[in-house]
Amino acid sequence: METIQMSMSRDSASFPITRRIGHPYQNRTPPKRKKPRTSFTRMQIAELEKRFHKQKYLASAERASLAKTLKMTDAQVKTWFQNRRTKWRRQTAEEREAERQAANRLMLSLQAEALSKGYIPEPPPGASLSALHYQQNAAPPASNTALSALQNLQPWAGNHGSFINPPNTAPTAHPPPVASPIC
Repeated sequence: METIQMSMSRDSASFPITRRIGHPYQNRTPPKRKKPRTSFTRMQIAELEKRFHKQKYLASAERASLAKTLKMTDAQVKTWFQNRRTKWRRQTAEEREAERQAANRLMLSLQAEALSKGYIPEPPPGASLSALHYQQNAAPPASNTALSALQNLQPWAGNHGSFINPPNTAPTAHPPPVASPIC
């Protein structure tokens, strides 16, 4: 630190004022060098990946055994599995989002197809193309696989086909949904 003598005013006495020069952390000891990134061999990565696909989490004894087999440290195996689980979660989230978007595109195209073929009435002006607008006053359709697929993608409809069939009529026989919708 540098000390500077300054007079505050002619009435006050002179006193030293200490002023810091530079950032306060600059006077500390320099930080330790960061460890360089570890490069694993292809064989190590292949074994780690194989084990990860079988088992996403390792107990400490399993981790120590795998580390010894691969000539790695326990910490390296632990860190690799943590990073791999993070990558796996991100990838599965991206896949689920892509499936959800594909299902939404399919539903919109099937709704547009059903609308163009007259299976469902035109929506009111300004309304979105949604099955909620067609729950009443619709004529029952002829058997149509595209329409059946559309009905199976309706998570909001408790009764499959309820937006097609008028109230108080028996719904047409449709197979149950193959899988739950992705929304």
